[in-house]
Amino acid sequence: MLKPESNRNGTPPLQVWLPPFVLKLLVFAAYAFVIFQTTLGLGEGDLGSNRVWVTIAALVGLLLLLAVDRLTRIRVSPGGLEATLNEAKARALEHAGELEDPQLAQALEAQVLQAENPDQVKAAVDLATELNVTQAVGRIKEAIRQKRKVYVRYRAEPDGAIETFLAAPLDVKPGKTAATKVNDYLWVHSYEHDRVISLRLGRVLGVELSEETFDPAEIMAEWEDEKREWNVPRSW
Repeated sequence: MLKPESNRNGTPPLQVWLPPFVLKLLVFAAYAFVIFQTTLGLGEGDLGSNRVWVTIAALVGLLLLLAVDRLTRIRVSPGGLEATLNEAKARALEHAGELEDPQLAQALEAQVLQAENPDQVKAAVDLATELNVTQAVGRIKEAIRQKRKVYVRYRAEPDGAIETFLAAPLDVKPGKTAATKVNDYLWVHSYEHDRVISLRLGRVLGVELSEETFDPAEIMAEWEDEKREWNVPRSW
């Protein structure tokens, strides 16, 4: 269901694995050269007396290669060091547990566990978010046609708490300002807020139809008497 980008044989793209491989190869070559220069010209007796130092040098080289392997799993961004693969997976799995659709959550979990780098984790999360939005919009359209109230699970900020609203769905359309027009929003009448609010679709975790219906005339009783253009077709 979710398929992050990769080669046809399932391996990561060349640009993903080649730079770390070349770096490790260079470190190994430099280390081998140092050991060669250290032992060059030593007789059999000298090698026996310096065996301890050669062993220590070998351990240092091993630790150096492990350090390089660790560093190649960290990517530098303008904001600092990005999460390692394990950290990215942990956050993605937490996000999967918050999704309302169990099938979508399971598919995301499977793809995250198979990911070999943070880019694949991000691609899986982005695709899951897109599919979740598509599903949410479909349910909103159905609720608008049937004049059904909905329960909306929503996270306003990436690290914020999850809230659930009982709302009457009104429309799905971009924001009103220049900054918000790049995103689509779910416009609803929230009964908790007793007013119309907008919820960014990419942060909606789930939509569930209620058995209750609503009367559009009551919600729009105080609205200005003007012809409204809806993005989602309806008979009211």
